[in-house]
Amino acid sequence: MTSLNYPELPESCLVVLIGASGAGKSTLATTWSASQVLSLDALREAVSDDSSVKSSVLSV
Repeated sequence: MTSLNYPELPESCLVVLIGASGAGKSTLATTWSASQVLSLDALREAVSDDSSVKSSVLSV
């Protein structure tokens, strides 16, 4: 893996990774500790017990 060159970030900030499928968003997110990453798939699984649910699980 090539080394990553991060821009200078404030101590408290929100970084949103947006890009096409296969662009490396998840690969980049793995360089941060799990406690610093919010995963939409993990949140879907927590709400519906199934991370593959792609429709709105909150529209009950």
